[in-house]
Parts: sequence; structure tokens; C-alpha cells
Amino acid sequence: MAFNEEKHRRMELRKSTGTRVIKQKETVIRGAEYAMSFVCLKCKTSNKRHFNVPPCDYPETMVCPVCKEESINLGRNFKAPRKNDLAQWKKIEYLIDHGFYFQKVRLDRSSSDSIPYPRTLAEAKVFVVKYKNHSWKRKTT
Repeated sequence: MAFNEEKHRRMELRKSTGTRVIKQKETVIRGAEYAMSFVCLKCKTSNKRHFNVPPCDYPETMVCPVCKEESINLGRNFKAPRKNDLAQWKKIEYLIDHGFYFQKVRLDRSSSDSIPYPRTLAEAKVFVVKYKNHSWKRKTT
């Protein structure tokens, strides 16, 4: 205990004489805590983007940086397949066309359990019928 008091006294002495300068931490301005995946179905690319706005104000679409077509915001949970995995890209397009944008599907609002997304196009067709009430309605402009 005495050692800590002595250390504190010496530190205060150095501060008062100007031999101990305490640097202020720099304020770092960062983007959102997570990035959103924007997917272009034409060139089969996925791009992560940060925005300095609340998540409810994130854009639903943006211009694809590769082919300049429309990229769709599929949220932070989306994992893109390889470009040459055409079966997976067909499944993704099918789900998007039916209002499933890779947001979590929960049957009960009070539960944290979510329904896993289908692995194949055949499973996606059953998924769309079974969970059609949980599809997202995008804003129309």
C-alpha cells in the first residue's frame, strides 16, 4: 500500500513540474460496427460496405463496383458462394425474388432461435412456401 502511495506522489510531482506529459487519446471516427453485404446477381460478386448512418437507413441497393448494375443489400449475415457455383447463385436469386434477403427468420419474436436458410434450390422452394409470411417487403420508390 505504501509503495502505491509513493508512486502516486512521484507521478503527481512529475506532472506538476512538467516532466511527465500525458498524451490525450485520439478520437477515432469509425463506420458502423458491421458491414453489409451487397450482392450483384449479374456478375456474381459480393461487396461489404460500411455506412455512417443508423442500420435502418442503410440503402437497399447500390451500384455494383464491378459491372455497374444493381447490387442488393443482403445484410451482414450473408456469405457469398464461389462465382462458379451456379446452383447456389440460382438458389440465392430464387430466394431474393421471393422476398428472402438473408435476414434471420424467427417463428417467435421472443425467441433468439432462427430458421436456417436452405442449402439447395429444391430446399429453397419448400422454404419459400413454408415461411412465406416471413418474407421481407422492400420499400417501393
